[in-house]
Amino acid sequence: MKKVLEGIRVIDLTTFMSGPFATMILGDLGAEIIKVEYPNGGDASRHIPPYFHKGESLYYLSLNRNKRSVTLNLSTDEGREILYGLVKKADIVIDNFRPGVLTKLGANYDRLKEINPKIICCSISAFGYGGPYGSRPAYDLTIQALSGSMSMTGKEGHGPMRLGVPMGDLAGSMWAVVGILSALYHRQMTGDGQLVDIALLDSLVSFITYPALYYSHGGEVAKPLGSGHQAIVPFQVFKTRDYYIAVACPREKFWVLLCETLEIPELISDHRFLKMEDRLKNKEELHTILSPIFSQKTNTEWEEILANAGVPCAPVNTIDKAFIDPAIQQREMVISVDHFGEKLRFFGNPIKMSETPIREYCAPPLLGADNQEVFAEFLGYSPEEVEKLKKKKII
Repeated sequence: MKKVLEGIRVIDLTTFMSGPFATMILGDLGAEIIKVEYPNGGDASRHIPPYFHKGESLYYLSLNRNKRSVTLNLSTDEGREILYGLVKKADIVIDNFRPGVLTKLGANYDRLKEINPKIICCSISAFGYGGPYGSRPAYDLTIQALSGSMSMTGKEGHGPMRLGVPMGDLAGSMWAVVGILSALYHRQMTGDGQLVDIALLDSLVSFITYPALYYSHGGEVAKPLGSGHQAIVPFQVFKTRDYYIAVACPREKFWVLLCETLEIPELISDHRFLKMEDRLKNKEELHTILSPIFSQKTNTEWEEILANAGVPCAPVNTIDKAFIDPAIQQREMVISVDHFGEKLRFFGNPIKMSETPIREYCAPPLLGADNQEVFAEFLGYSPEEVEKLKKKKII
């Protein structure tokens, strides 16, 4: 069965998280991903501790399935010429260098479009092209801090907390994929390639929706609320006998159901909790009432009771429990990939399509594992020519 991006060739110049996650999504969808790495060590994420499998960092393995790896020294003239040869036969080039690095390497968009006018280049950087921060180095932690999202995360009085998943990087990855797919559609309509400029800071800021208007129109600066919500009460996590359960009542009917299910119907007509705005004003009092009730039963018991009553709820899954959650299993979100004869389990791609489903996942490549095959396919190089390039440390 044909994959939706089958026939699309991507030159992947990225490393660490933000770029490799984006190209992995494209690879899942059927694009041919040629991961270009420096001969000496390759992608820096190959070496991130603490966990390794057969010498490969699990951090690297988590981000690089469905790709092929070639090595190329782009600081040499011959290495750049080989890159240009690859670009001639590619559709997309994606990087996550700081602005200015590709210009020094002779591989920026203006240069590459001379080689291939239809090329789509996507650059993911911390702050994009231009702007007051220029090429200042940045990572997920600093992007979360600058965006404002960190100031809203954590428990009030305990200082800002980093999100448990690297949303600064992942937001940039997702917007990069959206931009690339949009550019592909534009090229299909017009024949023209273009530059997609993605800033991690822009990407994460764009996810701040109602808190932005609460400030710009209402003057409220969002604060950490733990698992709570700025407008909806109850909408939070409660401690149970054995762990935590999340309960959400964004509509009055759910509040009524919750009260009836917890056998506290008197709260339905209590003036302190009558409407959402009342519960918001008196949320600490409500928490004091509800917390002891939830502490009396386990997660499993509460989930069964509340779900059967129609109250939105979910146990707080630790990662081990997420792997075996029936909904995640049923949606085929737990996948396994063969790596040196052993199965590695990942969370898979969430895009489910009726005509072009994602059926196969390939193991992340060893450094330079596809040199011979790719250089022969793209450039017509013989085994002897590839060996000469290796001896010269070009690949």
